[in-house]
Amino acid sequence: MNDMLKALFLDNPYIPDQVCAFCNQLPEFCQAEQDYETAAAKLRAQLGYAEFEAFEEALNWHIARYAHAYYLFGLSLRQEILSALAS
Repeated sequence: MNDMLKALFLDNPYIPDQVCAFCNQLPEFCQAEQDYETAAAKLRAQLGYAEFEAFEEALNWHIARYAHAYYLFGLSLRQEILSALAS
């Protein structure tokens, strides 16, 4: 049962493409992405490629886990189900 729930909510291969298409239609998202790329280029130049990539990887992992939690809560799943899915 747990594998079925994971496949339904976590391993859905269509979600990334659908989210990307949706976000690309939002002018404020596109502007935020452009602002990020500008700031990232400046920071990469100051830190160096390796240091910046390590920072960005850690930041992306943190944001992904945070967004994942919001996604699950947005599905109105109970805390017990969330805990089971997380393990």
